[in-house]
Formats: sequence, structure tokens, C-alpha cells
Amino acid sequence: MKKETSKKRKTPARRRKKSSKRKLFTSKLFSFLALFGFLLFSMAFAGYVIFFRTTIANGATVQEEVADITFEEPYPDIPELPSDIPPVSDASLPMVAIIIDDMGYHKDIGKELLALPMNLTFSFLAAAPHTLELEEQAFQTGRNVLLHLPMQPKGKEWDSGPASLLTGQTREEQKTVFEKNLAAVPHAVGVNNHMGSLYTENRAAMDTLMELLREQDLFFVDSFTTADSKGFIAAREAGLPTVRRHVFLDNVHSQDKVCKQLQQLVARAEKQGWALGIGHPNEATLAALTNCRVRLLERARLVSVQELVGELNKR
Repeated sequence: MKKETSKKRKTPARRRKKSSKRKLFTSKLFSFLALFGFLLFSMAFAGYVIFFRTTIANGATVQEEVADITFEEPYPDIPELPSDIPPVSDASLPMVAIIIDDMGYHKDIGKELLALPMNLTFSFLAAAPHTLELEEQAFQTGRNVLLHLPMQPKGKEWDSGPASLLTGQTREEQKTVFEKNLAAVPHAVGVNNHMGSLYTENRAAMDTLMELLREQDLFFVDSFTTADSKGFIAAREAGLPTVRRHVFLDNVHSQDKVCKQLQQLVARAEKQGWALGIGHPNEATLAALTNCRVRLLERARLVSVQELVGELNKR
């Protein structure tokens, strides 16, 4: 009887050991799952940060819809422009005009650029979701508004966006595309090309476009995305006021780089009396124009593109 009693007394101790082992296993399992979950969360968060930093680097803020943005094709290394317009020599300071292209997709940055105390010119993409609101704001604040007209690029990997002018279109098709774009930017006083490295090299296509611009009493700015662009020559021979871009400001999205490009733009203006630069709505360009504009305005007279074109085409 005593042996049986002894065995019964040992049974709860065994149960306590088994219960303790279960608790230890459960604790280890929970720790492993927690660690694994934290690892997954860290990887997801890192991916999130990388994605949005990349998005912002391309000129959009976190809050904005960027899925349908069409980006510029890469710019070639175009040599020094020929002296095909006489220099401006009768101004106390050289004239500089700056166009901000691709307006309409980046609402917040667009508004901040419009708020800068600078006589910038803004070129809007017809298909962009915020074009109507921002171009009205630009017009109401006395800024020049341009139509940033999509044209066919050379590389098939570059999409110039909906309602683009293509080299294979008939005159009627080109007219339909052009008028559709123009209707979405009602305050446009001129046009410059979005992409278009293939289209602008086609003289017949550019001649047709110049006829359409003349019908609407618009001037043409050649963004000069290819050294073989026929846009400037076609416009001059058609009797349209025209000008050609000198400097792209933000091929590299860095405030320091954009400030250096602004210095190059001013140096060009000091050399020949005027210069035209093109930038885009991104954080680097906004920061550069905010922080480097004092130096720019000390050395040059910032004018609208319409004023620049009007002055140059008097000669």
C-alpha cells in the first residue's frame, strides 16, 4: 500500500514537468513567429520606402497618383547651338526665360512652383489629371501657359502618352490630335514639344504642325530633344515666332546640379544677350529655384517665353 501511495505522489511532479516543457516550447514558438513577422514587416517597409523615394525622385509627392505619368525620353548630348538669332544687346541685363514642362501631373509641386515669386512659364500636358486646375491658376497669376504637345520619340520604350502626334498620321489626323490637346489647355499662348525626337526630325510633319499653329495664332518653342530637329527652321520659314531651348536644367535630380545648370543658363545669356532653359516639376528643381534664384536674378532679367519670343522675332 505504501508503494502505491508513493507512486501517486510522484504523478503531479511529472505533470508539472510536462506542463513546463509545453510552456517553454510555446514561448519559443511565439518568439520565433514574432521574429519572423518582424523580419517580414522590415522587408515590406524597406520596399515601401525605396519605392516612394524613387517616385519622389522622378518628381511626384507621396500623395499623388503617378501610375499614368509619362516621362521624358533621355536627352542627347547636343553640341553648342548655332547663332541663328541675333543677340539682344539693348537691355541692361540679359534675358533669361525658364519653362517648366510636364505640368499637370504633380499637383503639390506644381502649386509650389506657381507660388514662387518668379516669372516662370508653365507648359501643360493635356492628358494630366490636374492640368485644368493648375493652368487656370497659372493664367490667373499672370504666367505664360504653353501646350506641351506630345510627339513621337525614337525609342519604342518611350511612351509620349495619349493623343500624340505621329509621323504616319495624315494632316486631318494631326489636326484632330492637335485640337484635342489644345482644347485641354485653353489659355495656351504657344506650344513646345513633349519628347518628339522622331517627329521633330520629319520636316513634312513639322510643316503641317506649323500650319496648324498659324491658324491658332500660336508661337512654337523647339524643346530641341534631337540635334536634327526641324522645328525651329520650320517655324521660322512658316513665319511663326519661335525660339529654341539652350539648357535642360534637371537631367540630374539634385539641387546642386540644377543650380549649376542655372549658372550655365545665365552664362549663356551673358554671352549672347538671352537664353532659354527647360526644367520639370520635381523636388530638386523646386529647391534649386527656391534657393538659387537670388543669384539668378542678380545677373539676368527673368522674362516670360512670350516676351522673349516677341523680342527676338523683332530682329
